[in-house]
Amino acid sequence: MKVHIIGPAGSGKTTLARLLAERIDALWYELDVVAYEQGSGPKRSLADRQGDLQTIVVQDRWITEGVYLWWAKAVFDAADLVIWLDLPWRVTAWRIVARHVRAELAGNNRHSGWGKLARFVFWCRHYYLARSPTVPTDPNDDEGGTRVTIDEYIVPYTQKLVHCRSQREIDEFVEKFG
Repeated sequence: MKVHIIGPAGSGKTTLARLLAERIDALWYELDVVAYEQGSGPKRSLADRQGDLQTIVVQDRWITEGVYLWWAKAVFDAADLVIWLDLPWRVTAWRIVARHVRAELAGNNRHSGWGKLARFVFWCRHYYLARSPTVPTDPNDDEGGTRVTIDEYIVPYTQKLVHCRSQREIDEFVEKFG
């Protein structure tokens, strides 16, 4: 089983990836770590990103998660299942803030600072507000992660798509999975 999970920040991609990886005894990969040094540092080159993706997709079982599209096409193509976590803004915004506060209190926030949180929440809102699909400027473009862009991008993958629009739908899927 090879699974790719896509969705905005705060939708539960990482939590679901961990859970499913445990159920199918597979490794799981955060595409943030493939895209950026340590998951939050400088952007990695397209060649490095695609090399890491090739290392992942040739495995028998894996779970990947992230909001990336164009440079991550290999995981969409190789996945047996694509899960789109498409939760409402009020849910994801709350989760983003709660996660940030927990990390600040624990002293392990990769994106420390309240100003960074405010900018990130504002930037994440764009996922829901965009009205036309994003067109990539190059194959290494990370700016395509909007709801309307994903909706268009995943059309070729509808045969293997699970589209979850609420936590209840995610929980029901997990109950049926493995």
